Amino acid sequence: MPAYKNAKKTKQYTTEFKATAVKLTHYKGATVKGVAESLGIHPFMLSRWRKEYREGKIMSDRRKKLIKKPASVSENERIAALEKENARLRLENDLLKKATIRSGRKPTRFRFIDTYRRRYPIALMCRFLNVSRAGYYAWKQRDVSHRYLVDRVLEHRIKQLFETNRGVYGSPRIHAALKREGISTSRKRVARLMRENGLRARCARVYRRFAGLHRFFLRHPNIRRELPKPTKSNEHWAADLTYVRQGQRWLYLAVVIDLYSRRVVGWSLGAEKSAALTLSSLRMAIRNRRPEAGLIFHTDRGSEYGAAEIQQELKKHGIRPSMNRPGYCTDNAEMESFFHSLKGELVKGVLFKSECDLRDKVAGYIQHFYNRIRLHSSLNYMSPIEYEAVTR
Repeated sequence: MPAYKNAKKTKQYTTEFKATAVKLTHYKGATVKGVAESLGIHPFMLSRWRKEYREGKIMSDRRKKLIKKPASVSENERIAALEKENARLRLENDLLKKATIRSGRKPTRFRFIDTYRRRYPIALMCRFLNVSRAGYYAWKQRDVSHRYLVDRVLEHRIKQLFETNRGVYGSPRIHAALKREGISTSRKRVARLMRENGLRARCARVYRRFAGLHRFFLRHPNIRRELPKPTKSNEHWAADLTYVRQGQRWLYLAVVIDLYSRRVVGWSLGAEKSAALTLSSLRMAIRNRRPEAGLIFHTDRGSEYGAAEIQQELKKHGIRPSMNRPGYCTDNAEMESFFHSLKGELVKGVLFKSECDLRDKVAGYIQHFYNRIRLHSSLNYMSPIEYEAVTR
């Protein structure tokens, strides 16, 4: 690009000239515009000189240049500032744990802000959730949406179902229960409403005690493993025992279930882990169901089920014994699942006053809730008694 040959040079003014021009504006009756016109300069330039003169950048009278020194901060003020910053960071960290809806819809984020507005600053939440404060306040002024009203009705029914079923239903079973009532909604919506209301199903990890010495009864193979699933009641039974704490001691619970409907058909509670306990539960199951010969009775390889009196009782009624393969506790997974439900839904967090109290609670859970009311995912969300009645 060619250079300008007759480029206009910018006029340079000395510091004395600038200071004199500024002083002229200080006289009584003088104006910036009038002084600028008399000196042949632009008023904006003179205004800038006045500003620089005040700041000490233009000096012709040997004034000391104004140097702004940083304000000294005391140790207490510095500590207070650090504590304030730490409090802000802790608040944001706490908010980060709760605000899991940063990518959700704006109404969802606004509801979160409205829920926690007394705990966190609104400005902080709006900035964190990437919404404006004006948008939040505008949302508060709007009429309640139809979806919000439906959520409240659905929320009320979910709470009723949760309490009716002893607080053991998670979102899948609550969703199935709503579906049975003809209420159409999504499982994720149910899960969200339960999460927002702090409704969490009782659950516990099952820990089992095993005898120190294991005996393997190889004469009883796992014959159930090679067979298809049962197609009617009293074809396959499974049994096992677990422990339950009562006060300062352990009591043992032996249970027999029908694998077709997952119905508990026999159980026994006692202070000793013995063959007598498992024999009592087996005899209850036989009295209740009166099975035909050929029924398969599957258990683990514990001595409580391999004892001679158990085998004699099975032979007496024409029942075929079947046991887990050595080292494969999953061969009896249905019993493990039942004890997991029992520990989580009945035992966890409950102190039983006496053996009678525990026995009453177990009886109520098995006979009135588990067999009659509780929805089972493996049974297409039916109770065991209902499933047997439908498929009979």
